[in-house]
Amino acid sequence: MEMNGILSATIGSESLWALVLLLAHAAFTAYVFWAKRRNPEEATFWLMIVCLVPVLGVLLYLFFGITRVDRAHLRLRRRDLHTPRGRAWRLLFRKIGRLSRQLGEFRPPPEIAAGQVARTLDRFFPSTTMLDGNSVELLRDGSDAYPRMLQDILHARHCIRMQSFILLSDAVGRRLLQALEQKAHEGVDVKVLFDSFGSFKSYFSRTFRRCIFSRHPHLQIHAFSFVNLFAPWKFQMRNHRKLLIIDGAIAYSGGLNIAAENTRLPIVPRNRHIHDLHCRIEGPAVSQFSLSFFRDWHLTTRHSPHGMLCEADFTPPAPHGNTCLRVIPSGPGDLYEGSRTLFHAAVALAQRTLTLVTPYFVPNREFIHALGMAAARGVFVRIVVPAKNNHFYVDYAASNGFPELLRSGVHIYRRHGAFSHTKALLVDGEWGFMGSSNCDSRSFRLNYELDFCFQGGAFPAEIRTQLETELAQSEELLLVDVQRQSLPKQVLSGLCALLTPVL
Repeated sequence: MEMNGILSATIGSESLWALVLLLAHAAFTAYVFWAKRRNPEEATFWLMIVCLVPVLGVLLYLFFGITRVDRAHLRLRRRDLHTPRGRAWRLLFRKIGRLSRQLGEFRPPPEIAAGQVARTLDRFFPSTTMLDGNSVELLRDGSDAYPRMLQDILHARHCIRMQSFILLSDAVGRRLLQALEQKAHEGVDVKVLFDSFGSFKSYFSRTFRRCIFSRHPHLQIHAFSFVNLFAPWKFQMRNHRKLLIIDGAIAYSGGLNIAAENTRLPIVPRNRHIHDLHCRIEGPAVSQFSLSFFRDWHLTTRHSPHGMLCEADFTPPAPHGNTCLRVIPSGPGDLYEGSRTLFHAAVALAQRTLTLVTPYFVPNREFIHALGMAAARGVFVRIVVPAKNNHFYVDYAASNGFPELLRSGVHIYRRHGAFSHTKALLVDGEWGFMGSSNCDSRSFRLNYELDFCFQGGAFPAEIRTQLETELAQSEELLLVDVQRQSLPKQVLSGLCALLTPVL
């Protein structure tokens, strides 16, 4: 009898714990649904994960599902750099106000300002301005870009601002870091931002650590999105921007990270080479890049404007060319989901042709449908992706949407040779944008991205020539090729496509 009582108590206790766990899991599932209710695709994905693998699913959600992006957006908007707080903030506010008045002299010519493109982008991005008077030099791969960047760094007289998602301490990264140290010792004010997730491997480098922990007053290097075990979701919002500004007068921006793989150095195996495009920019638009950098600097360091800037950061704008540029920073606190809006606007405004080159083509179904609609109304749509991706699961996830695109008349090309990290979009051969944004859900919603739209001048023709070169090195993918895919590959493609919300 006593043994039966013990067994009954044990069974009762186990049943109680099972009930508690079941209720806790049900409550967590309800929380996931409520948190993701505005994004049906993401909600479906996470509900499936949490329900199919309860314990592992909860852990995965804690690390990869919670983004707090909406809350971050509202918090950052309240602490916007434009908001004058105290005497230092009011001084900065007035300085930016003076700059805005000076930039008013660089309005686009009437044929561009009154056009449908400018009016649409003005409506979608009212805090940005299209500025005339810029020169844009296209740089192909790190072999072209790094020597120019290093040359301008060594000639800097007042200030250097650098920002990169990946800043590796390899042959290229060490040379740049050593140059930045040298300029700091010469009295040039140097500020560097890097993403702790993208640059994680660099923490094991002595040179990198020496620069980070340097106490030199003119050299400051800070990490964006430190991994925090007590807030694991924070690393989901990554700063994917690539930017270098010299004396407030020269800007480098595009898709190029700081890594030896972007060169043809003998120390880099051929199968690790990365092809990319970057731009060297002079003109009034450089001030817009500077403003983007200091918004990120303030967000990362919490430093006040006092001592944050030097006089050269916002130099009086001067004309250097005839290309119109509009700088569009996207992310929480900036233009929320600005990348997504920019891609959709380009598709909606296309009348004759649209050429998209992207390393990671994993958009949501909404964008795939928009591309199909553009092709249906007669736009010649071409998408160029790498023949072999550096992330195999992205290849499979992307291929899941290819049948629908091909049936709707979209042309898809696979670029052979080195892995292409190029990010560019050209509309009607007349305007487009470049920058850090990939055509995927992460760039659309989570990442801090930095792009620039271009129109007028000689640069659109130069980009058109470069994209034709990309296409010449590519092979068109036909619907019959996709239909011949083996069943295991089709299954794997479908499974990887489920990861679209977090890729």
